Amino acid sequence: MFSNLPSSLLVIIASFLSFKEAARTCILSKQWLDIWREAANIDFDESNFVKLDESEENQKVQREVFINFARQFIENHSQQVIKTLGIRCSKPGSFTVDMQNIVMFATSRNVRGLSLDFSDPAWREDEIMNHEAGFELPSHVYEHGQALESLKLFSCRFDASKFTNFSAIKSLSLGWININIGSIVVILESCPLLETLRLKKCWNLEHFEVSRPGLRLQNLVLDKCDFRDEWLFIEGPKFQFFKYSGKVGQFNLENQREMVEAQLDFGMQSEFEEVGVFLYDLLQELFAARILTVCSVFLQIIPSGDEPLGLQAPLNVRNLILKTALHSNEYWGIKFMLRSCPRLEMLTIDIGPARVFPDYEPPYPFDPEKFWSRNFQVELGVTTTLRVVNVKGFKGTRNELYVLRYLLHFGRAMEELNLYVSNEGGDNGENREFYMGRAQKVLGFYKASRNVCMSVL
Repeated sequence: MFSNLPSSLLVIIASFLSFKEAARTCILSKQWLDIWREAANIDFDESNFVKLDESEENQKVQREVFINFARQFIENHSQQVIKTLGIRCSKPGSFTVDMQNIVMFATSRNVRGLSLDFSDPAWREDEIMNHEAGFELPSHVYEHGQALESLKLFSCRFDASKFTNFSAIKSLSLGWININIGSIVVILESCPLLETLRLKKCWNLEHFEVSRPGLRLQNLVLDKCDFRDEWLFIEGPKFQFFKYSGKVGQFNLENQREMVEAQLDFGMQSEFEEVGVFLYDLLQELFAARILTVCSVFLQIIPSGDEPLGLQAPLNVRNLILKTALHSNEYWGIKFMLRSCPRLEMLTIDIGPARVFPDYEPPYPFDPEKFWSRNFQVELGVTTTLRVVNVKGFKGTRNELYVLRYLLHFGRAMEELNLYVSNEGGDNGENREFYMGRAQKVLGFYKASRNVCMSVL
């Protein structure tokens, strides 16, 4: 099929593939043997060479092979322009010159997307531990950064005051680095076209505040950063996507009427505290979001606010994702969310390990065995608009069956129930086949909707 195509066209075809996929084309034929070496999207990832389960001595040799591969690649690359270049190396200290040469190779070819990740995969994201940056952004990046549209710096020191040449950047990701709120403000002022900002495992942030008018910022991700004060204030940007992962704090997001999706993960909260009022206020500020993801900690804490049964003003959520253990501690929170989403169309229950607070206090006394069978006022979204229910990690536990029986019994508009069976082994030898057997129980539950189609996957 491709035998008559000129090499120049094959290079264009390969440019639509990832770097790893482009490299695999060398086995297609002799004509493809060296096409991948002209790739416009380059990704040097040490994980393709260095095996973490081997000895440090072996890893050192493997890392040498990796660096030699990258060194030879840039020496033989003939294209004058590349689209993206990424490098991931967890021990760059011994290869500083090579790292600088790779980055210079990218900037000299007017790279539009640059990703420099020097974090160590052994670093734990759930620990508050600061790590020295492994590399410093070379000066020529600042000098020739006008073409950059996307920049990722993980464990890479930089000077925010030199971001003035990055006027074309639309996406910026910073991670595993010491940074203060003053530097964030300088960056936002220097990058007027910035649409996406991601901060991951950054520390020394007093708080997070964005109040500059005229910003184009649409997507904000704050992922497990270490704030001195858990306080976030947003005024000006109209977000379409917002993700927060960290401890519960005070949030103030002004006028977020254009929000499409929000993801909330408070898994770093170590103790149960009655801070539901903060989460209640945050939910109200995310009222416009059509897609909402919340975690187990959220479900346990949200009923501890002033309104334990639901928001007074309903959310616009159509797709609700619950990251949950389906523990009885979460029951009131699940009810809270169902009641607050009267337009709900899709519910995804993503079952997995979660932080369950031993000192949890419910808003009202209750019997977990009867919670889903009592004559509560059934939520409007469950009875009238809910069409699709997905359960990921299904094992058929008693709590799972309680919730599913409830949804099927009252879900008059339901059209689909999809059970994605877990592949994990149980404490008593349960396996996928055992869980498949439990799924058959669900097939026999009473269904309020005659149109519901049930799938076990």
